[in-house]
Amino acid sequence: MNITVYLGSRCGNQPCYADYAYALGAWIACHGHTLVYGGSRTGLMGKLANGALQAGGEVIGVEPQFFMDEELQHEGLTKLIVTPDMTSRKQQMMDLGDIFLAFPGGIGTLEEISQVMSQVKLHQLEGRFAFLDFNGYYQPMKALIQQMSAEGFVDKAWADGVPFLPSLAALTAFVLGRDLPKPGETWCHFKNHMYRILDLADDAETGETYVVYKTLYGEYRDFIRPLDMFLSEVDHEKYPDVSQKWRFEKTAGLCSWNPAISSQYLKK
Repeated sequence: MNITVYLGSRCGNQPCYADYAYALGAWIACHGHTLVYGGSRTGLMGKLANGALQAGGEVIGVEPQFFMDEELQHEGLTKLIVTPDMTSRKQQMMDLGDIFLAFPGGIGTLEEISQVMSQVKLHQLEGRFAFLDFNGYYQPMKALIQQMSAEGFVDKAWADGVPFLPSLAALTAFVLGRDLPKPGETWCHFKNHMYRILDLADDAETGETYVVYKTLYGEYRDFIRPLDMFLSEVDHEKYPDVSQKWRFEKTAGLCSWNPAISSQYLKK
């Protein structure tokens, strides 16, 4: 899958955005996707590309000629596409993408994701889009979209459906088209076995998110599994030791028990 990311050519004032951009690039690569982005080596764009490349991923950059003239392009990309102008650059990035993500950025980022939203809404572009709301950056955009709905300029159902993803775990669920498990929820295995979600835990070394859950049958044991494995059919190449499908579905009811479980479940 090609994931097109729009983001800033500056790093911004808060160091966390550079860390998030690098982690996003690594996440895209480690999940077997191809990164499509603006092709620059500067700011968050460079951090994103480096994260993907250093994790062994493929990166396609799309750079207009006048940025090439200023030597702003990243030299280590899998593929660099040069376009005559910004308009053709934006179109090329949309043509290449399957999913479109808005990472924190400036006016150019806002312009690009706005065009994607408009074209998807008008059924002129196939794909899904989301705002990566790291550090709450896009909360003002969320409020603006809700204001558009309140004033009658967009449908409420559409406004409520615009995804704002606060974490890579939420992005994992979004890409898979699934709900993100939350502590206290009850999920059902495909064999109708019930499980209670205890927590989500992140591995600091790999950036992978794990689901900690308890069986509600038999010995009531605790388990921990990678989030993408929990939400989808097992990738037998990635998990060769698993002999069955581990697909879970959230049930309607919520459990009141919600213990504080931490990354102590992760075995380093």
